[in-house]
Amino acid sequence: MTMKDVKRNHVTESACELFLERSIPAVTIKDIAVSSGVGEATVYRYFNNRSELIVTCAIKLQEQVEKEFSGITKAKNGYEKLERFYSVYVDLFKRKPALYRFLNEFDAFCINEGTLDLEKYADNIDRFKVLFLSAYNEGVKDGSVRPQKDIELFYYATTHSILSLCKKLAVSGEMLRQDRMTDSKAEIARLIDIFLFSLKL
Repeated sequence: MTMKDVKRNHVTESACELFLERSIPAVTIKDIAVSSGVGEATVYRYFNNRSELIVTCAIKLQEQVEKEFSGITKAKNGYEKLERFYSVYVDLFKRKPALYRFLNEFDAFCINEGTLDLEKYADNIDRFKVLFLSAYNEGVKDGSVRPQKDIELFYYATTHSILSLCKKLAVSGEMLRQDRMTDSKAEIARLIDIFLFSLKL
């Protein structure tokens, strides 16, 4: 890793912290420069524009999240690996709800920007699917998982549902009285239980 890479990474980490602490719209390049101890011109030396920096932060946070899934390989069978895979969503919500708020803001940012290079971000998302499918195939083979007609559709439907709920709860919190009727973490866990029930043999 070159010195330029080290400095670029430092700026990225500072930006990630600010985006999680405040929000994407609330953080300026000047804020990031001050936080990382460099000048604004230096930030622009590493990133063409604010949009590129935001996408880089999304990728960095995505890579951090991927490490959270490493523990699933320790489970004894495919079903338990899928249990652990889904439980990461709840664990992250408990420990880092700001991450889901960031993802919600990042979705809106990408829609508003229109033309962004999201290929690396999309490639990283595919790694989560590979992990899920590996656990699923192991479960079918070891007899702990019920085969699904279209497992890719099942994967996307379940993970999109969980992510959407996590983002909604992280953003709105207890805005309405209905939001206070259940515990947010329990709500996410219950949704996951429904999906796991469909998989358990």
